[in-house]
Amino acid sequence: MIKSACNLMKRTVVLSVTFIAGGSLLVLMAQLLSLETMTPVVFTYLGLFSMFAGVLIIFATIIAIMVPRVSRQLDLCQH
Repeated sequence: MIKSACNLMKRTVVLSVTFIAGGSLLVLMAQLLSLETMTPVVFTYLGLFSMFAGVLIIFATIIAIMVPRVSRQLDLCQH
């Protein structure tokens, strides 16, 4: 149980960073594309949604850490 909580916490942080970085890349790509098609708009919305999802995931992780039971389990993790 303890090992899975540690791995789950690591994976959620990596997932959050991936969403934020991927979203930033999509928004950057949208700004570099020509404005003659709908592609930049789609990339911008996908990028903003991805960044927002990454921030929500990291906030959910922070709130989960504050739960006493989860906090005790994470204190036993070996870093």
